[in-house]
Amino acid sequence: MKHLTMTIAMAAVIATSGCSWLSREKSAVIPAELDKQIDQRGSVVTWSKDTGSGNDELAAKLEATLSGSSIYVADADGRVSAVDSNSGATLWNVDVDLDLRGGPGVGGGLVVVGSTEGDLVALTSGNGSESWRAKLDSEIAAVPLVANGMVVAHITDGKLVGINAASGETTWVFHRSGPSLRLRGAAQPVVDGEYLYSGLDAGKLVKLDIATGRSQWETPISWPSGRNELDRVVDIDSRPVVTGNRVYTVSYQGQMAAVGKKKGAVEWSIPFSSHQGLAFDGTVLYAADARGNVVAVDSANGHELWRQKALHGRRLSAPALASGYLAVADYEGYVHWLSPADGSLVARIRAVKSAVQAPLVTSGNRVIVYGSEGQLASVSAP
Repeated sequence: MKHLTMTIAMAAVIATSGCSWLSREKSAVIPAELDKQIDQRGSVVTWSKDTGSGNDELAAKLEATLSGSSIYVADADGRVSAVDSNSGATLWNVDVDLDLRGGPGVGGGLVVVGSTEGDLVALTSGNGSESWRAKLDSEIAAVPLVANGMVVAHITDGKLVGINAASGETTWVFHRSGPSLRLRGAAQPVVDGEYLYSGLDAGKLVKLDIATGRSQWETPISWPSGRNELDRVVDIDSRPVVTGNRVYTVSYQGQMAAVGKKKGAVEWSIPFSSHQGLAFDGTVLYAADARGNVVAVDSANGHELWRQKALHGRRLSAPALASGYLAVADYEGYVHWLSPADGSLVARIRAVKSAVQAPLVTSGNRVIVYGSEGQLASVSAP
């Protein structure tokens, strides 16, 4: 079975901008029951708070972003908040009066969010005052990247748009046409030096000069296959991991792959399906696949080291590493702690009362959890 959002029995298709999107919230896979013998074992919720309406269970690209000691979140109704990561105290919140779908991206003293109508809003990180607004062609489909004096937005018509972070003026546009059917959302770019790396809807990974938008290379990671359009969706929807001489990425209904940074050559790839991101400890890659299995992969050669199936079908978040443990959250708001050595379940605690679609954020020996209904929580490792 495919991990696609189901309305009645088929995936929900939302027509927009000449293409169709697949939402991803409900799975056809029956969720596994939780082992009652797994308890908190020292993991506690150190603080929890309501930050607004959340991401409305459609806009999974509204996430919690940590910068310094502050966490920034945005909700679908236009509320942007800054929260102290240690205490949970609200530092500021503002209403940008837009339906938000992407953000917040944080960097260079800015907090940047994007709307369903292509509005990009930059706020000052210190107090939330507005710096500028820009208008792009279509919905902001990913968390904007803010780095090197640029804001880079990935929008739904397949474009990466580079915007001057000081003025809000568009500097460059990179465009590759995508398939007629795609997952809702897009990959957030990652910066490394003067270059950015980003996945695209058609299963490609690209390297661009962040100042000019010029392509350095474009590498297919996955190729569409199957009898119908649903089977042929191979989007890369999560941010890549950039380290050393390699870029690691994963696609939905496609591959997990290691790609050389210099020339874009695929060094290894294995069949894998995920629209969530990867965690990396310097040696091992960790991912939750589309069926809800948590998998560890040797980054040197792509060999699978272990697979934990106990959370099958629980619509897991991207994993995060904290205090020697691996954490994932699920559709009921539980945080599950695993041993990175063998994938065994160590502890479990309910952090929020709604689904967790956003990636977990590591803050010291804790993870920050952002639920789809707007609850933000800090959870300590066992």
